[in-house]
Amino acid sequence: MRRLFRYSGLLSGLALGGCVDRYTPDVPPAAQADLVVDGYINPLGTTVIKLARTFSVNTKNVGPAEAKAQVAIQGDTGPRYTLVENPAGTYTSGALALDPNQQYQLRITTAQGRDYASDNQPVVPAPAIDSLTWQLTPDQGVQIYLTTHAASTAARYYRWEYDETYQFTSAFESNIEYVPSTNRLRARQASVFRCWRTQPSTAILQRNSTQLSQNIIANYPLQLVPPDVRLRYGYSILARQYAQTQAEYDYWERLRKNTENLGTVNDPLPGKVTGNVHALADATEPVLGYVGVHSVANKRLFISAASLPTPRPSSVFIDPAYATCLQPDYLGLALALQQFKLGTFTPIRPSLNLSGDTIGATYSSINCVDCRLRGTNIKPSYWP
Repeated sequence: MRRLFRYSGLLSGLALGGCVDRYTPDVPPAAQADLVVDGYINPLGTTVIKLARTFSVNTKNVGPAEAKAQVAIQGDTGPRYTLVENPAGTYTSGALALDPNQQYQLRITTAQGRDYASDNQPVVPAPAIDSLTWQLTPDQGVQIYLTTHAASTAARYYRWEYDETYQFTSAFESNIEYVPSTNRLRARQASVFRCWRTQPSTAILQRNSTQLSQNIIANYPLQLVPPDVRLRYGYSILARQYAQTQAEYDYWERLRKNTENLGTVNDPLPGKVTGNVHALADATEPVLGYVGVHSVANKRLFISAASLPTPRPSSVFIDPAYATCLQPDYLGLALALQQFKLGTFTPIRPSLNLSGDTIGATYSSINCVDCRLRGTNIKPSYWP
């Protein structure tokens, strides 16, 4: 799961000139690795469920995937839909069209033979997103707003996620590349200067309309983009909207308070967040995650650089990822080929003699030249 727990402490009465020692809490190793279930049942599309295990905060590893499990969606009176594993720990269904009058649950049997199940849940359809709009902020950043509505009898609890995509360029544009099989330089076949980077949201974004006379969420502040490199060439955001039951909404709200409101002594202490997935053989075994049954509504907004006012803030043209890149150096051809063969450096431009022969090349580290290390050089289909 994407949520991380943070520790907050209070220091008081420090004298001027004092020092602060690093504090490393004595965290005992976990007695067991609890199952983590991440995902939801999509009644009108593909369901993707990720299974993993918790791990000690003393390690630097990611949570180990729970591989080779049997995962299925079970209706209360209907058929069973099996999910297929690929890659390890990720289980995907085919395209589903579930009966909205039934309730559904997720059934899991691990490779060790332990059985888990989520509570039966009703199907909650997500209404369409009416609009995504944006306004310029005083510092020439962008505030993005979302508006949606549904019938008064529909679900009134909403949650949102998004993916933001922006275009960027590497520190140096390379027009040649090294070919290991021939130990030669040639004109670059594909540009590695201009790329697109997509990154998901991490905050828990929720709102409900239970206190309103109409089931409308108007101008919800979905994302605030400061005047940084994301706004230099163009920016796109793909919003995903989920309608939820109150129980699922409450689960995410507890999780939000545990993970996002732990910065001061006045914030509440973290508490146990209980989901709706249970171990069938042992009701006391902790299982993390909540599996709802709801569709998803998508809407994309694109903001072109031309639609933003000029002059632009200087921060828009500064990419922190390339702040440490020094000016390219030069090597003669023999030494350059040796370095390129080792993969230490990447060629940028050739140096030619009067006959047009290559006698050397400028170069830099691959991190400063190849934008594919941070994104893709394949232009998205939705990009103008």
